[in-house]
Amino acid sequence: MNIEGWNKYVSCFRENFEGCTFKSELISKCGGNEDIAIAIYYHSRENALKWMDSPVPALDNKVPSREISNGGSNLVRQVIWRIPC
Repeated sequence: MNIEGWNKYVSCFRENFEGCTFKSELISKCGGNEDIAIAIYYHSRENALKWMDSPVPALDNKVPSREISNGGSNLVRQVIWRIPC
């Protein structure tokens, strides 16, 4: 995975994340990966926690929070990166 590109992508949404009222919970749900929390909050807003706990077809119907717990953080990043802005 192109981490440099991912970090540039996430930096576009960082300011927007300041308005998130459930930051701590979302970061925790993302396995402590603030970058994932920032990106999914941008795309899903108030539904970000729900997205993290729902089966995602692009992850072969796996649940993102579980996939992260199982070491699949980069897979989740790749799926989020493919979501159109």
